[in-house]
Amino acid sequence: MKTNTYVYPHPINTFIIKQLGVTVEQFCELHGYPQSTVATWITRNRSVENLPASFIYSLSLAASRSMDVVYSDLLLLQDDYKQHLHDHRRTKKRIDG
Repeated sequence: MKTNTYVYPHPINTFIIKQLGVTVEQFCELHGYPQSTVATWITRNRSVENLPASFIYSLSLAASRSMDVVYSDLLLLQDDYKQHLHDHRRTKKRIDG
């Protein structure tokens, strides 16, 4: 199955698709998160600073990286996302792995 890479470039979407190479739905299934909860975080532009530690831990397990590295990566992606929102409002963009 091909991963849709034309999505809102929220840090969660970008990290899961680009770094893990799976869809958000697949990640949620594998790690026991309701996909609707994660989708709500994305839709409501939840900041990285306000994500549950357990979610960042799950990302770190999936990426085989420490939590501090994943958190730093997410913060960088968040900076890119804020710039994208400033430049384009709420448009989608292609996230290639």
